[in-house]
Amino acid sequence: MLSNEYKVNESDKCIYNKYGNNICMIICLYEDDLLIFGLKIHVMNYVKSLFINNIDKKDLEVEVILGFKITRSEKRTF
Repeated sequence: MLSNEYKVNESDKCIYNKYGNNICMIICLYEDDLLIFGLKIHVMNYVKSLFINNIDKKDLEVEVILGFKITRSEKRTF
């Protein structure tokens, strides 16, 4: 992650982020799980491609995390 210019969160060493050049990405690592959050799907797909060759993975959509239900919408509010 560091070689791809991601910064480690000082409060939680399992969270990496990258901001700038119209990119906002957050990657959370927990045991054998990896969550990727971002504003642009093509950037998220690129990040996933970095892991494809290095780990055995399943690409699943998150429904609940830390007790929060995740909902998706095409409507942008930002």
